Amino acid sequence: MQTGKYYRRILYAAELVVLFLIEGTPGVLPHLYNVKPLLLVPLAVSAAAFETPLFSLYFGVFCGLVIDSASGGVMGLTSIIIGFICYYESTWNKKYIKNNIYLVLLYSAAACVCVVEMKFFVFCFIRRYVGSDILLKDHYLMRALYTWAFTPIVYLITLAASRCFRKEKRKIKVKRRKHVPHSQRSSASRRRAKRNPI
Repeated sequence: MQTGKYYRRILYAAELVVLFLIEGTPGVLPHLYNVKPLLLVPLAVSAAAFETPLFSLYFGVFCGLVIDSASGGVMGLTSIIIGFICYYESTWNKKYIKNNIYLVLLYSAAACVCVVEMKFFVFCFIRRYVGSDILLKDHYLMRALYTWAFTPIVYLITLAASRCFRKEKRKIKVKRRKHVPHSQRSSASRRRAKRNPI
């Protein structure tokens, strides 16, 4: 039964809704330098540390689509970036390095910078916005830093959600009998072997 896996993912969806409401409700989070964080970015990265690469890809793409729809950006731009980073993170964790908070902080920093810088490139650099260098420093980089600062909190919440219905796999050790040469067997064991041949 894989009910635990589905329950975990329902908790991820509930966490997404709660963080989206917190992010979009005025007055809940303080505005730092007139910017607000993108809480779904650390959520997608944190969930990718505990899930399969395919689910991490889909969940990252969905979080990116929600961010794009809420911020009025180019649909699909953020989802491609977050989906790629989450898929790479989950694949790397499954094959090489066990997930930990330090790796999640690293991947979250990469995701925050890539998402924010891509938005800056599309909305300011290509359009040759006057004063784009000041806007990059005072708005976009501060938004990336503010978003990254929430990563430890979101990671701990996601860690608790991932452990709620996770079943530990117990390894069953099978003891093998040592092969004893026929010449070293006792007479009693040889008689039992004749009566009960394998």
